[in-house]
Amino acid sequence: GLNLLSLATASPVIRGNDTDRQALLQFKAKITGDQLNIMESWNSSIHFCQWIGVTCGRKHRRVTKLKLRILKLSGSLSPYIGNLSFLRELDLAGNSFHNQIPQEIGGLRRLEALDLINNSISGEIPSNLSACSKLIIVDMTNNQLTGEIPSLLGLLSNLKVLGFFHNRLIGSIPPSLGNLSSLEKLGLQNNELSGIIPEAFGQLRNLSFFSISGNAISGIVPVSMFNLSNIRAFDIVINKIQ
Repeated sequence: GLNLLSLATASPVIRGNDTDRQALLQFKAKITGDQLNIMESWNSSIHFCQWIGVTCGRKHRRVTKLKLRILKLSGSLSPYIGNLSFLRELDLAGNSFHNQIPQEIGGLRRLEALDLINNSISGEIPSNLSACSKLIIVDMTNNQLTGEIPSLLGLLSNLKVLGFFHNRLIGSIPPSLGNLSSLEKLGLQNNELSGIIPEAFGQLRNLSFFSISGNAISGIVPVSMFNLSNIRAFDIVINKIQ
């Protein structure tokens, strides 16, 4: 009887979802620098829900948050991150992550916050981020992102914060961002953007912070933007705006 009992108590860990544990171990495997030995806690002697930076849901014991802010971590982002299917928050701000954002991140249907500020991430913004329809915050400020802002991001109807300043983004601002009816903050300053401010931005009723300074944007400010009643910060200097 005793053996059966010990089996019964052990079985949730055995039967329970191993996908998240494997995904976290793959994430760890891509970390090449860990001065503070954060990843030492990521070992089999304790359940992965107790690992530093990991938060799990109480009932289902699936990873809901991965928060590793300002911990002197370096390395690249594992594509296996896309297997953390219950993930709501990914916060890796203030580290030295490099290489590109894996496409697999577009599979995180429950993701609400993606914070990658102050890293060295390069490559393009994955356009399939648009599939993460619950996103409220996307902040990639202060990285080395290249390419254009994907127009598909205009599908993120819950988005309140979109931050891409201090990158190397080119091309024009997609007019589709005018569809982001919940948007409160749009930070695009210090990139290499050109073109004009889309007329559709006059529809962003909830916009309180708008910065596109330090680009090569031309044309005029759409008159409709002057009617946006929530604007607190409106920064368009260092451009070619008339």
